[in-house]
Amino acid sequence: AHGEAGAASIDAGNGITIRTEHAGDAATGAAVAFAIRPEKIRISSTRPAGAVNAIEGEVYDIAYLGDMTVYHVRLDDGQVVRASTMNAARITEDPLSWNDRAWVSFRPDAGVVLTR
Repeated sequence: AHGEAGAASIDAGNGITIRTEHAGDAATGAAVAFAIRPEKIRISSTRPAGAVNAIEGEVYDIAYLGDMTVYHVRLDDGQVVRASTMNAARITEDPLSWNDRAWVSFRPDAGVVLTR
């Protein structure tokens, strides 16, 4: 991790850089983990315009739970990201299905950096 005044850029490997505003006490170059709640992650079929943190993958599992839907997206490097969305409308504006390409995105202030 490296950054200043609480902000940091994290090299997550495979060309993925995560930008966060909550670096905690992580020192520059330290090995860290990044934690984010599934409801803080957005999922869409196209790359969100202006998104600072956006990563492409493939939907490999979907769980409809009544008031919410949970998506499991396998990134191109094999990592799995879980995103959950509220089912506020009867019809989804941006429907996704199994094996669809999808983008997961989140705001820089959505997660936290954990030192090991």
